[in-house]
Amino acid sequence: MVKAFVFLLVLVSACAPAFAVDAYIGTLYKQIDIAFVHKSDSELNSILAGNMLNDDYYLIENYTMKKIRRLLISEDYQFAMDANLVVIDNNLDNAEAVEMYSTIASALEKQREQERELEERRLAELARFEAEKERKRGVVNRNFDSVTTTSGDSVYVQDKNLKYSAWSWMFRFGMFNGVFVSDSGSGYNSFRYGISGDFTYEYVFDKLMVGFDVGGEAVILPFYNGDDTMLGSVSIVPKIGFTNFSRKLFLRAGFASFIMTDTMANDEKDTALHGTVCTPVFGIGFNHVKVGPAVLFGNVDYYLGHLAYSDLKSAFGGSVNANIPFAVMEKVKLGFTIGVKDTVFIKSSGIENKAGLVLAIGAENVAK
Repeated sequence: MVKAFVFLLVLVSACAPAFAVDAYIGTLYKQIDIAFVHKSDSELNSILAGNMLNDDYYLIENYTMKKIRRLLISEDYQFAMDANLVVIDNNLDNAEAVEMYSTIASALEKQREQERELEERRLAELARFEAEKERKRGVVNRNFDSVTTTSGDSVYVQDKNLKYSAWSWMFRFGMFNGVFVSDSGSGYNSFRYGISGDFTYEYVFDKLMVGFDVGGEAVILPFYNGDDTMLGSVSIVPKIGFTNFSRKLFLRAGFASFIMTDTMANDEKDTALHGTVCTPVFGIGFNHVKVGPAVLFGNVDYYLGHLAYSDLKSAFGGSVNANIPFAVMEKVKLGFTIGVKDTVFIKSSGIENKAGLVLAIGAENVAK
């Protein structure tokens, strides 16, 4: 019994240092784990540098390299690089760490390049999104009325194109039509006074606008250089527009007659102006273009009927008008219109031009 007790005591005394070493190394492993969780190269460096003279340093170094390889698997290349440099700084003779450096550096560069590409794509997508948002904001600003809240935000409250009635009309009386008439072939020119009237009707469906323009004028009084002729015109031009494309543009197709009559039936005096021209009309018109308080409208037309006259090579005309309202009642709005217009006949002998200034008053229904 005494011999057995002595043998057991010797065995325990021999194993105690080994158990103490294992406990100490286990503590260092836990410290290394904590450093990797914190991703702190400074904590890792403190552990390795503080145990360089330890006979079991190779154990904590191997454990550290094992942790670095796990970082490579999880693609955490940045801290893998930082931890690997800590190992090299404390033991330059560690061939595995030195060889691993180039592998980590290559993987880290590739990862950074991928991140740069992702960031460029993200910024490009963000720029595209912002551009699209600005485009849509511009469309909304054009089509909706807005109010500004106390916080500075804009709230859109009403569609600018919203109409409580689908139809609209406008009548204008041109109390002054000043027309400058010229003919380049003969050198003739004169300035004349006239009156005019026109009527516009439009009806808007969900995706379609239909309507017509009717107009007429009589240029009766020459201010100078009269040639005993009276000029006039009448036109009836239906129109159609596609609201999905534009609420302000439309196509026109109809009929017009440009009249020239001699007021001195028994006089043999000739005029340089072309006689009456009857013609189909094809053109493009616009309306409801708001510029401040004014609403712009007009048209550009081609007169195909010139083909029926041997001395006419081409014929076309157009107008631009601005209507400024001065009185708005419950159902009717009164306005003043100023406009310019032109009719051009390109003849074999030269160009005949009738350019005019129109001052008119008118009325239209209140469609909003």
